[in-house]
Amino acid sequence: MTLSNLQRIDDWLEQALIEAQGQADTATILRLKRDRSLLLLGFWRGFRADELVHVRIEHVQVKDGEGMTCYLDRSKGDRQLEGRSFCCPALSRLCPVSAYVEWIATAGLTQGPVFRKVDRWGNLSSEGMGPNSLIPLLRRLFAQAGIAASNEYSSHSLRRGFAGWARASGWDIKDLMEYVGWRDIKSAMRYLDSSNESLQVRFERGLPPIGETQDMPSQAAVDIIASPEPSPLAARLQITMSLGRINKQARGLARGQRFIEQTCLERFAMQRLDAQGTRYELTIPYTSRESLDETIYALLDDMYRVADANQCLLEVSIHEPASGSYWD
Repeated sequence: MTLSNLQRIDDWLEQALIEAQGQADTATILRLKRDRSLLLLGFWRGFRADELVHVRIEHVQVKDGEGMTCYLDRSKGDRQLEGRSFCCPALSRLCPVSAYVEWIATAGLTQGPVFRKVDRWGNLSSEGMGPNSLIPLLRRLFAQAGIAASNEYSSHSLRRGFAGWARASGWDIKDLMEYVGWRDIKSAMRYLDSSNESLQVRFERGLPPIGETQDMPSQAAVDIIASPEPSPLAARLQITMSLGRINKQARGLARGQRFIEQTCLERFAMQRLDAQGTRYELTIPYTSRESLDETIYALLDDMYRVADANQCLLEVSIHEPASGSYWD
């Protein structure tokens, strides 16, 4: 997710909103304003799906022309359930603050979840959207805006996009970790690895062009170089996981762990590495590192969704010993 793609989607949303307003299509107007607020807040705050859907109106403070603060009563890494506040500045364009204010005002919301379902008649649900609903929503937005390979994006794409933008803009890694909420530098660097390709492009752009007089390869050589589709590889990964209760009344701890194993891990040849169910080994096939990233981020989305559905607080980290890579 690049800033140019974010701008392209925002341009599409703006044009679609003008058309919906011209037709007095209330349901579409609501969805478009909700989606724009969700997209911009998710990008500029580096939120994951489970964080976005837990933002509540009574926990948001807006200062005109300055920014907004979102308080989450629980988030990843908050083992003591103390909650944390996340600030986000007002911007001259692609502004998450103005998008939030417009959405709340249009929807007439004063309390409860910020992001909700909108039915075909324009009625808003009283409950918040589920984390699993964000991936198809984002992919649909990307496709409608004409973004290539829209089905490869996940809810982590917003966080990765912001991290890549911040790095390219000269952010210090410590400042980035503090802003996003990473405690481990390995987690931050995993999200930043995607910037390597753009770095290579910048280097190549500075190289002199190859002269036209350079010998061209023979057709036989071309046939050798033209390799077939890559065969699937397999990554052996180690998962470290812990589940905690959201509150003292929550009783879904054992059920949550069982469902995570059954619906998320077993399809990847899961092997338990300890009796407590805190460490696992998985084998995930892939054809490229990019496809492996997306598979793992989709897996993390599923794990957070199952944990949330069973009122559990999930801490999870995925490690590939062979490469030293981390995902969380």
